Amino acid sequence: MIVYRKTFDEFSDDVAFNRIAEEITSRLPIKVGESEQNSYKRSLRAVYTSLSRSHIPSDVEVALEYRIPLTNRRIDFMIAGSDDSGTDHLVICELKQWDRVTHTDMPDIVLVSNEGKVHPSWQAYSYGATISNFNEYVENSGLDVETCTFLHEYKREYAEELFDPIYAEGISRAQPFISDQFTDFAEYISKFISKKSKKNILFEVENGRLRPSKMLSDCLGSLLNGEREYDLIDEQRIVFSNLYREVYSSFRNSDRKKQVFVVRGGAGTGKSVIAINLMANLIREKGKTSYYVAKSSYVKAAYLKKLTRNIPQYSFLRTLFKGSGDFMNDELNKYDALIVDEAHRLTQKTKQSFMFRGENQIREIIHAAKVSVFFIDETQNIDIKDYGTIEHIKEAAELEDADFHSDPKYVLRSQFRCNGSDEYIAWLQSILYNKPFEPSGEKVDYDIRVYDDLCKMRDAIIEKNNSYKQPSRLLSGDVFDWKSRGDKTTIDIEIGEFKALWNKSNDFATNPRSIDEVGCIHTSQGMEFEYAGLIIGTDFIYRDGEILTDYTQHPEKAGEFRRPHQKKVFEEDVPQIDRIIRNTYKVLMTRGQKGCYLYIMDPELKDYLTESINRLIGRDCRY
Repeated sequence: MIVYRKTFDEFSDDVAFNRIAEEITSRLPIKVGESEQNSYKRSLRAVYTSLSRSHIPSDVEVALEYRIPLTNRRIDFMIAGSDDSGTDHLVICELKQWDRVTHTDMPDIVLVSNEGKVHPSWQAYSYGATISNFNEYVENSGLDVETCTFLHEYKREYAEELFDPIYAEGISRAQPFISDQFTDFAEYISKFISKKSKKNILFEVENGRLRPSKMLSDCLGSLLNGEREYDLIDEQRIVFSNLYREVYSSFRNSDRKKQVFVVRGGAGTGKSVIAINLMANLIREKGKTSYYVAKSSYVKAAYLKKLTRNIPQYSFLRTLFKGSGDFMNDELNKYDALIVDEAHRLTQKTKQSFMFRGENQIREIIHAAKVSVFFIDETQNIDIKDYGTIEHIKEAAELEDADFHSDPKYVLRSQFRCNGSDEYIAWLQSILYNKPFEPSGEKVDYDIRVYDDLCKMRDAIIEKNNSYKQPSRLLSGDVFDWKSRGDKTTIDIEIGEFKALWNKSNDFATNPRSIDEVGCIHTSQGMEFEYAGLIIGTDFIYRDGEILTDYTQHPEKAGEFRRPHQKKVFEEDVPQIDRIIRNTYKVLMTRGQKGCYLYIMDPELKDYLTESINRLIGRDCRY
């Protein structure tokens, strides 16, 4: 939906006579506060001031606040027309009132008032890519879509931060213009818009049929074919085939109700691989608008990086990855399919800044999609606010009048992490959850070590990282304060001569620089490494013949044990917190494909686990 569509001349008059904010807000379905109205006035006056210096024809089309189909995002400013050669163009511009940013080591994230924000170039480019990839008119007409961003109040003295080389790829796709570039911005627009098009471009874009483009389908096909990481093995292939057949049959029957599927599987069973394949195949083979959904930005970033192989021309694929909080206000059946990975991490409400909004992420997803597929492992809940359970999914499906499927044919049992050692997994279950364990006598072909010296363990992990294509990483339980967030000169983790920072970026799992950092549960859940070196903190101890947890060892600022808007831990939540800590260590101890190295802070636990591991592997595990 386009909220505002007029000629450039009419737009100029609305700005000049100070009625632009009212023209927009009167058409919006929501109430707009005074501060947002003032934002419209300032940003659009800057656009008007800039373009009035150019030779933009008075009769070309201008659109404001265009809600992009299949998203909850709005484009600030669009202008459509033709260039001197007669080629039609649609220019998309993201407007920002920021006066400065601070660069990060992430290629798409900047800090604004110490809060992480998407770099405006990536934001503008992603909007253009979504339109190009899913609008049939854009694909068939050959309409050229250009993107840029106008930071009209941005100070030149901070330009190096905005234009830092780490953002080069995004900037190459959507040029940013700042406060001293009003003329440059006007010239950029004029390059593409010099006369009115013979077509009603904005009308056609707004009403274009939604379907994945051939380029998108072909690209996904070429990326997945022959990629070992996305090959489906044995049981995975069976579950995928059953699921794919049932999902597609849902679309063939127009009278059929909404469908909700649950795929269950433990760590390393291949849930994410099936999820990626399902999304890709629904797009490229069936032409369905399908998206991969995950709560964790770390998981999305890692799989996007793997999928695109860091090839710039594939970066538009990021538009296929959505967060679990993106569906709060979506209409019924907006998407064909939403494929939800790590569904156990879903929450009731979505945290935006310091507010929790929405009512129920599970129900919002089911409401927005004709078919929803949830991949879940209920033993991986790691936060008191984690709401993703099979029972809650079933309840939401009933409320949305959807058919619910959680059949045995959608259960993954064979795990492909930890070198496929079922014996190690069974032993781990007994350690973490005090379950009985009887060794089967099967040889444990998995490299488990206990280190006395944390520096030596770090050296061993670095050596493994340098020896294999797949990365190896240091990980830790959440018992160290994240001091470097507020003071970049400080050290987060210091044990003897060992010093390190917590992970600094959302691509910890794939960024080569992360080998010098320690990953937390949030950057490693859903990921896999060749070897994992784990610090078991003082929240996991051994006393009087029993393994116990101690949540008080976690930093006071950590919020994983507190309910939304609460400043303290409730006594009635302590049993659940105990489970969360155990689940956390289960996740961390199953990240390594070939081995897991341990540094154990509690001396009694160290002695107990060393003895237990020795019995498991039949040799001395101490290093």
